[in-house]
Amino acid sequence: MGKTRKWFGPLSGILFVAAVVIGGGIFSGIDAEPSDPASRVLAEFRANADDISTAALVTMLGIGFLLIFLGHLRTRLRNSGSGWAADGFMAGGVALAGAWIILFGIQLAGRVAGENGHAEAAQGALDFLWEGVFMFTPGLLAVGIAAAAVSFVDRALPIWLGVFAGLVALGSIAPWVGIFVFVAWILATSIVELIGAFRPETAAGAT
Repeated sequence: MGKTRKWFGPLSGILFVAAVVIGGGIFSGIDAEPSDPASRVLAEFRANADDISTAALVTMLGIGFLLIFLGHLRTRLRNSGSGWAADGFMAGGVALAGAWIILFGIQLAGRVAGENGHAEAAQGALDFLWEGVFMFTPGLLAVGIAAAAVSFVDRALPIWLGVFAGLVALGSIAPWVGIFVFVAWILATSIVELIGAFRPETAAGAT
């Protein structure tokens, strides 16, 4: 069981990224803009109802894996001597997960509005989604700064991941880009962690 815990934490980050990619492939978003007539917005939500539901389910499963990965990395960073930075990283990651859940909840509300012909509700959902991406800003900033700190100060992560984390923090200014940088950072960090999970066993076997 202990060996399973050792590699499943890092693997959960990769599973999160896979879920995000699959979910994005199923449904990439509503093409309509807030200035479009409510009838067009309603029609788009109705036409994409099934894809919205499927993408939401896949992505929400991915968020669960993200939370597991955040817990894994926070524990490892604290064990490496990273105090506030490890906690700041965890807090920022949870904030991002919460923002993701809210945004997909709004998409699902738009789907229901589309199926039931509630044009004003569908328009309201789109209006929220259009600017709601800024809910990612606090989490991106916290994760980026904290991860950079544990890389440059505590050396608990490779320096190149710290530079990468700086890009995540900068992405808080333009969160529609920053969230993709964050997903890429999670993938890179998960791979590094997964490789590291097997390294001690190899070393022990050689002695």
